[in-house]
Amino acid sequence: MRKILATSLLASSLLLAATPALAVTANGGMRVAVFDREAALLASDVAKAAQDKLNADMKPLRDKHEQLRRDIKAMEERFQKEVATMTEKDKRALRAQADAKAQEFNGLIQQVQKRTQDAQQELLRRLLPSMETIVEDLRKAGNYDIILDRRAAVYVSPEFDLTRRVTDRLNVVK
Repeated sequence: MRKILATSLLASSLLLAATPALAVTANGGMRVAVFDREAALLASDVAKAAQDKLNADMKPLRDKHEQLRRDIKAMEERFQKEVATMTEKDKRALRAQADAKAQEFNGLIQQVQKRTQDAQQELLRRLLPSMETIVEDLRKAGNYDIILDRRAAVYVSPEFDLTRRVTDRLNVVK
């Protein structure tokens, strides 16, 4: 979930930050702040609740995933133990069973990834407009000329890191 979210947020941050960053060299007295979109979003109460719901919804799939993993492992162990005494027909049957379990296992992984990605996209769809409004309000209130992605800075004084303030305001908006 974090990887897709991070990629989406980083791309939007780079687009947001690219144009104003060019103006920094032309005017030396600018006020600059940073914030980490991903951290602010994931720390919000809405994101935590969504993650808890997703974990609860995915429990049956995780349980099935674990059972398939155990079944495949048991088949591999059986094959290794009995390979010398098995007929070719039995070997093919066991391989076919293992292949079917592996396909089911891979399909389940894809299903989990899709559901996770859908949940992330829904969360972004719900929270990004509020986050953008919050950041703009903080920009105006702090008289900042530029707000950059926190990961683009080597060092930032805590007073210029808006991440916690964005999260706090997201928790109020819900």
